[in-house]
Amino acid sequence: MGNGIDGWATEVVPSAKQTRAVTQEVEKTEIVAYENRIKISAAPVNSVIEIFSVVGIKVKEIRVSQPDGEYALDLPKGYYIIRLNDVVRKIVIR
Repeated sequence: MGNGIDGWATEVVPSAKQTRAVTQEVEKTEIVAYENRIKISAAPVNSVIEIFSVVGIKVKEIRVSQPDGEYALDLPKGYYIIRLNDVVRKIVIR
């Protein structure tokens, strides 16, 4: 009779750990407003640009068709808040 593990053996195998540094440049979404237009760069395609009045009413919604683009707002003069995913900007249309 054995110890219940007859025929088994253990072997210590050294582990080789390999570490690689990964560098990834992340483009940040930018929103620039001028006159009655906005210019978007590095935006995810099919995301939605939401434009709100200062009292929180959504006044316009634009679906992004390409990562870099320019969009006409056609809004009256005033202050607005633009949101594109997690990027939020305040703009003034004069």
